Amino acid sequence: MLKKMILIMITAAMLTGCASSGLVHDKNYLRAVSVSGRERLEMTLAFFSDDEENVNVSGKDLDSALKNAEMKTGKPIFTGYTELVILGDCEYRDVLEEMLNSWKVSPSCTVAYSESGGAVLRKNGAELLSGQIKRAEKQDIVRDSNIVKVLEELLGEQQSAEVPEAGMNGISSGIMIS
Repeated sequence: MLKKMILIMITAAMLTGCASSGLVHDKNYLRAVSVSGRERLEMTLAFFSDDEENVNVSGKDLDSALKNAEMKTGKPIFTGYTELVILGDCEYRDVLEEMLNSWKVSPSCTVAYSESGGAVLRKNGAELLSGQIKRAEKQDIVRDSNIVKVLEELLGEQQSAEVPEAGMNGISSGIMIS
């Protein structure tokens, strides 16, 4: 009787255990993304994992570009821990609204601007850029530019927001986007 119970418990555990898609190493966790383009979006994605290099993809919109990145990496991409969004020439409000509402990026996700965001992200790395922005905010060089504040300003009366500018040599003072 005891052997039967143990066999049933082991079988049940095997049938109800974690699926491979539920394991941490079976996903890519997005750390930073650079977005540019109006007709066709170009994105560079940087992940928390040291194993995964930056991924460059394009698509007609954010969702199709994200799906292309998942196909390229062979893993689903989790966007909920995204720390940094670098905007290039794109529809700022639309991109940020979709990232906040559809991608479910963290409300504390920082927004920056760069004419060459993909190259800046590849050269400097997400960790360095995020750290430089946080330091610049503490030193009052740039304003706090989390995605909620930036979107609120873009949708507000003036329809513009000040965000840090990311360049090849790091972060400089703020730039107005509208």
